[in-house]
Amino acid sequence: DEVADYIANLIIADPSENAKWIAKWQAMDSQQLVGPSTCLLQREDISDRLAEISAPALVVHGSEDSAIAPKLAHALCRGLENSEPLVLVDGAAHAANLSHPETVNPAMLDFLRRLAARRG
Repeated sequence: DEVADYIANLIIADPSENAKWIAKWQAMDSQQLVGPSTCLLQREDISDRLAEISAPALVVHGSEDSAIAPKLAHALCRGLENSEPLVLVDGAAHAANLSHPETVNPAMLDFLRRLAARRG
């Protein structure tokens, strides 16, 4: 319960939404959580390889993300050759897509539409 509460506060940071996600996680078979947990705890830092990525990129980041500081999102944008300007979601924690879809979804749709238009 403590770990779930900590992770929910880190990722979502909204008490009513936290409770929904904690219930969902607790209802899952523990084996289903191995992959996401491994990703959180053992992810590899590839920031020194960002220049190798030439694909168009959109970086969306919560202004209140305590898991990954917003300054790192700015650095990610600077390091990616074809990055759009950073979409900093005011008041969002780590999972801005879950807590602030009204900001994130339009930014993603606009990005995808621009990509589609370039490809004709």
